[in-house]
Amino acid sequence: MVDAALADNFVLKPIQKWTKAISIRDLRPHEVIKDDRIPVLLRALNKPTFLTIDEAGFWKKEISDPRYAVCYFAVAKDQQELIPGLLRRLLRLAEFKTKSARMGKVARVSTITVKYYRFQNNELHTLEWPE
Repeated sequence: MVDAALADNFVLKPIQKWTKAISIRDLRPHEVIKDDRIPVLLRALNKPTFLTIDEAGFWKKEISDPRYAVCYFAVAKDQQELIPGLLRRLLRLAEFKTKSARMGKVARVSTITVKYYRFQNNELHTLEWPE
């Protein structure tokens, strides 16, 4: 599931070549979906992983839920073309490789590290990218 703030040409279309990704806009095509409604929509889906660059809205341990995963990509708006590659790398890590492994996590993905919280756990976990 891709946030509406992400560019289709740089993020959605490239990852659709190897995933079943859709835009959050496709769930409610005639509505403006505010950030606080997104967790409600995600809970209604089957184990979605939500991709975003909205730090203020989604890099919060409080929004973790065992029914979905949130991946906040810490890149500038004009660097969105980095997201598909970062997502591929993220999905190779054991902690994110399967839907079951991802569920309940809120992650901050950067070009240097992956930091994440797990549902009902206040500990911040940090992973370095493997060489």
